[in-house]
Amino acid sequence: MIKLDNISHHIGKQQILHDISLSLPSAQVIALIGPNGAGKSTLFSVMARLQPLQSGKVMFGEHDIVSCPARTLAKTVAMLGQDNQVQGRLRVHELLMFGRYPYHQGQPSAEDEQKVQEMIERFELEPLAERFLSTLSGGQRQRVLIAMIVCQDTPYLLLDEPLNNLDMYHAGRLMRELRELSCSQQKTVVIVLHDINQAAQFADTVVMMKTGQVMAVGQPVDVITKDTIKDLYNVDVTVLNHQGRPVIVDTLL
Repeated sequence: MIKLDNISHHIGKQQILHDISLSLPSAQVIALIGPNGAGKSTLFSVMARLQPLQSGKVMFGEHDIVSCPARTLAKTVAMLGQDNQVQGRLRVHELLMFGRYPYHQGQPSAEDEQKVQEMIERFELEPLAERFLSTLSGGQRQRVLIAMIVCQDTPYLLLDEPLNNLDMYHAGRLMRELRELSCSQQKTVVIVLHDINQAAQFADTVVMMKTGQVMAVGQPVDVITKDTIKDLYNVDVTVLNHQGRPVIVDTLL
């Protein structure tokens, strides 16, 4: 379980997060949604230790992010933010091996090599494995970075807008892979999304945020409604139901 207690955050004099408390269940895909400026990425960055925790407490299972040793936390939580500048002349398979660093500490084993190969196959990267990162498209780089994070093999994954630069096929495939990881390997995946229909289709739990506060938490069918979308985004939509999950359709004027 991920437990957030009274998380607040300021940038200068502006309060971005307001006393957020959440208990997020394990072995689920959990989507954070909301309009621009809702505080989703700020909450993500605090959970991922990209920004210092100003107040409150964040726990991943038994691990407090403030007191947990860095190497232990690296084996517990893997994260991918929006700004990922990888420097150096690296091939794809070499970058994936960096995801194994908390385990091999610079001396990769046969197990590490096997895990890298597994991720290359899982994310359909075989044609790219020997390519240099500098030769990849934006979408290809994004897929490689996600594979590197999954290669870290942690029980918790944090992903901030991972669908950026991905086409329809690869976005859908990624979301299905994340669901598979949560089901078969009991991983807890927290993902910041702007695509509400992706959240509705693949998430087990949806956290709706607005102006730095949590507005609703629950299963997609319970919290993604015409009224909540109007409240969150100030747009009128039609919410259909497909196989027990909501589908958002723009209302034509």
